[in-house]
Amino acid sequence: MATTVLQAIQEANTAAGITTLAYANSQEFKAFMDKFAFTDYPVNLVLPFTVNGTTLNGRRKAVITLTGYVWKRVPEDGNDWRTLAVETSYIEPMRTLAIKFIKSLLDTDIIDPEVEAVTDTITPEYAETSGHLFGVKYTVQIPTLQNVCIDAVSYIISENSVNTVA
Repeated sequence: MATTVLQAIQEANTAAGITTLAYANSQEFKAFMDKFAFTDYPVNLVLPFTVNGTTLNGRRKAVITLTGYVWKRVPEDGNDWRTLAVETSYIEPMRTLAIKFIKSLLDTDIIDPEVEAVTDTITPEYAETSGHLFGVKYTVQIPTLQNVCIDAVSYIISENSVNTVA
């Protein structure tokens, strides 16, 4: 049972079947992405998130804008790939994992049960071809209740992740 946003992210990542969870900004990820073995992929890179809240009658509700990437490393040079091959071999499977992750995240205890519709965006990503990475970027607006604790110190996500404290 998740009591923090980061615990919910970890639970959703496991439920979606994504191999590795990393919590870092994109510059940090680029600095350490070569340290991952092929067996560590797919990687779900969750970026530090923004929280926007509203307080009414002493009760605070918040919307967390969660952005991340689901990457797959390819063994060959990505510059030789055609768009259709990349889409069917790498983008679509990562899109499917991102959707599973979002659905699993929305099924955790941190979600505000009064909110029925949640918006997300999933876009293909070819930006990391130099690192032989293809995948998708996702952004989801997560409705939470104030009793969700966002602990800025405990960024312990998983044994395979990079743990950072700003």
